[in-house]
Amino acid sequence: MNELTARCSHAHSRAVEELAEATAKWGCAVPDDPGITELADQLAYVAGHLPEDLVSRAEAATDLEAAVEHLRAAARLGGLLPVVTLHHLRLALQRERSARHDQARSATADERKAGRVPGGPGSSTPPPSGRS
Repeated sequence: MNELTARCSHAHSRAVEELAEATAKWGCAVPDDPGITELADQLAYVAGHLPEDLVSRAEAATDLEAAVEHLRAAARLGGLLPVVTLHHLRLALQRERSARHDQARSATADERKAGRVPGGPGSSTPPPSGRS
């Protein structure tokens, strides 16, 4: 195994771990050693079942659907083109994070409409950190 393949293999494993953690944050029961297709199926389910009252529902669903497409592309490639597979995994991570950001932005907007301060009493949003 050459050095590039070894680096891609490690990065691939890490990306799948991060995607599994992200999928769990959406409330999915992720198996101990998930496959890329399993993660894609779970995120596809989440994309189709986002709460109706989510302000940024369409944006979050679009981001999740894009993540699913990248995961499916990575699954189709398997080990044939490790660099391209890794690229798709990284794009899937970016789109999932964007969806989570859309959801968090929506939660903050809902709290402001309800007169709550993000991070204050009754808030589901953590208080802003003092860091920039």
